[in-house]
Amino acid sequence: MSGEHGSPYGQAQDVRGGQNQVNIQAGGGITIGPDAVVAGGDVTIVRKVQRWAFANPLFAGGLAVVVLSGTIWTGISLSTGDVVDRSVVDEAGLDGARHTVEQIRAAERIGDAASWCYLTQPGDGTCETGMSTAFTAKSASYRERVDEVGVGEPEETDSGAQTMLSWDGKEQGTVRLVRSGGRWQLNSSDYGLLKVCGAGVFLSLVDARSQQLKCGMFQIPTS
Repeated sequence: MSGEHGSPYGQAQDVRGGQNQVNIQAGGGITIGPDAVVAGGDVTIVRKVQRWAFANPLFAGGLAVVVLSGTIWTGISLSTGDVVDRSVVDEAGLDGARHTVEQIRAAERIGDAASWCYLTQPGDGTCETGMSTAFTAKSASYRERVDEVGVGEPEETDSGAQTMLSWDGKEQGTVRLVRSGGRWQLNSSDYGLLKVCGAGVFLSLVDARSQQLKCGMFQIPTS
C-alpha cells in the first residue's frame, strides 16, 4: 500500500488544494499484511479502478481499502467519482467549519453513510446503519440535488459555528457545529433530530422541496 513501492495511481487533491498520494488497490475482500503502512496526511481515493483491474487481473480481487488522513476507512458510498475528506473536522477556525459542512454535503451526495456519521457524530455507533438505509432509499439523481442548496459563510458562536443554508436565494435555517475534542461535529440536538427522521442535513431541504419530508431540520415551502 505504501508509496515507496512505486504506486502507479498518481496524485489527488483534497478540498483545500493539497496534494495527496493516491495508492489504492480495490476489489473484493480486504487484506492488510504486517508490512502495511498508513502514512501521515495521505488521502486515498478509489479512482480508475476498472482500468487498473483490467491491467492487473491477478491483483484485482485484493484490497478495497481507503486510507484517509491516517485512518483506514471501510465505508461504502453509493456512487463513484467523488470522495469525502474526513480530515476537515480537525481544521481549526471558521475555515474548518465551512469545510466540514461542505464535506457533509459531499457525503450525502454520494451516499457515504460512514463518512457522514464520522463528520456529524463520531461517537454514535448506530449512526451508520440508519443513515445507510436513508441514503439507499434515495436515487443518485435525487441525492445530487443537495448541490441546489446554498451555503453561506460560517459565523462564530459560543459553542462553535453556524452556517446559513438557503434555497433559491432564500434563507432556510442554520447548520450548527460544535468544537468537541479538538474537532468539528454537528450540534447534538440537530443530529438527534436528523437521526430520528432518517434525514440528511442537505437532503432534508431536498425532501421538503420535493414534498417528501416527514420530519427534519428544515420545513421550507414546496412551491
